[in-house]
Amino acid sequence: MSGNSWRKTALVMSVLAVCGICGCENRSSGDEDRTEYIYGDSIEEDHGGGLLGIRLGVPDSCDLTFDTGHSKLSEISLLDDDIQVANVDRAYTVSFDRMRMDTSRIQDMVESVFDKNQGIYCRDDGDENMTKEEIQKEIDLIEVYRQQALEEGQQDVAEIYESDIAETKRRMKEAPDSYTPVREYTTNKIYIGQHDGEQYSLWISGDDTADASGRVSIVYEPAGDQEQKYLADVEDAVMTETAGQNYFGGDIEDQENKCGIDENTAEHEAQAFLDRMGISGMAKCGSQAVVRSWLDSGFEIIKAEKNGYMFEFGIQIGGVDTAYIDPTGVDNLKNKNGYVMYEGDRISVCVDDSGVFNVRAILSTDTDSFVREKVDLLSWEDMVNKADDNIAEYYEKYPTDYSEVRFNNVKFMYVPCIQDGENLVYIPAWVLTQSENNDISEEHGTYDNIVQLVYINAVDGSCVDIIETAKCLETWYGTDPETGAGTKTISK
Repeated sequence: MSGNSWRKTALVMSVLAVCGICGCENRSSGDEDRTEYIYGDSIEEDHGGGLLGIRLGVPDSCDLTFDTGHSKLSEISLLDDDIQVANVDRAYTVSFDRMRMDTSRIQDMVESVFDKNQGIYCRDDGDENMTKEEIQKEIDLIEVYRQQALEEGQQDVAEIYESDIAETKRRMKEAPDSYTPVREYTTNKIYIGQHDGEQYSLWISGDDTADASGRVSIVYEPAGDQEQKYLADVEDAVMTETAGQNYFGGDIEDQENKCGIDENTAEHEAQAFLDRMGISGMAKCGSQAVVRSWLDSGFEIIKAEKNGYMFEFGIQIGGVDTAYIDPTGVDNLKNKNGYVMYEGDRISVCVDDSGVFNVRAILSTDTDSFVREKVDLLSWEDMVNKADDNIAEYYEKYPTDYSEVRFNNVKFMYVPCIQDGENLVYIPAWVLTQSENNDISEEHGTYDNIVQLVYINAVDGSCVDIIETAKCLETWYGTDPETGAGTKTISK
């Protein structure tokens, strides 16, 4: 994958994180029918055995201390005053395949979002394949930054921007004049087309070679003059950004949403868009207002307004979330050879009066491949007894720089693991995390930063090997031990 593709993939993941990713919420009774349809179980199912949390003896809260064994830790503890277990009655192991892309699937995706009668165009991914028009927009923006630096007396910074402009102009000489009409549908391309009279782009990253499967990144966004129309409304604005309301914290909370459609209508549009793209098996995880902000050349927000809705979708199994976790702050999930990236599948869809205008997706699971098998779980007490030894052994294998591990959250979820050395399976697990609050900025909201992470298999009490699973899932990002530079995702 090209460096540009890696940057875009990182952008997708960061946007999904900032958008306020959360656990899939319990839905209204009208939405439970959809859960029944997709997963075969309703969220409030009860088959005579009592809800899972009650049957397993899960307490509302816990204050536990585990054996440290040979881990060299002085303490391993778990303190949680609100243990989270979905209101379900059954649990499963679910075998699955990784997402697979082929030319037919890519073509269906592309043609589902564009008007074929208006033509569909494309170019290869990568800065080296940008058109003259795209490069000129880049030059214009760099020039704004250069002028800003000069006004602030930062001559050295202005000279750096001037050098960037010169280098970008050199690329202009060899750049194509325009996108070319699409002839074949492959990944790592940017597709351009019309939808309801406006121009949009669709970027699909992944491996479409024979017998290949893995992670797929998707970005759908405006590619015409939409931004210029917005910029014309606000003096001194040089760019616009959209983000979820959660990113802005209380600054925007009381503002009225200017979107002309209600949230329920917008949600149906978001779901219909995913259905057209052939993306199935995803449940709504949360929603919030979309905020569009106008920024000046110093990246200061001049204006911000609510206008639309953002919906997050993730995978559920029988009404229980699959894990979508950022482990990049966990020190024992990284080493000189690489680190574990985001685990899980997540989609963010933004909708306003014009319809769906922005989609970010990270997909690694083929939900159509699911094969479920009902399993019995350890009681809470038995799980804790097993974990007493197994957590210490896990930290002996994967040492942390922390002297104490103090988990402050436990949640019942499905997590991926490897069985029989090669088979990928979602298993029910107790996800233990230690989080520390990190402010993104002084103006914006606070988000949990996970610094310790352990998955305890709810069937047998063992600890899932997150690193080995990540290598199989292609969520392990390899780095050069000499330079630290990214190489590629290691897979089986």
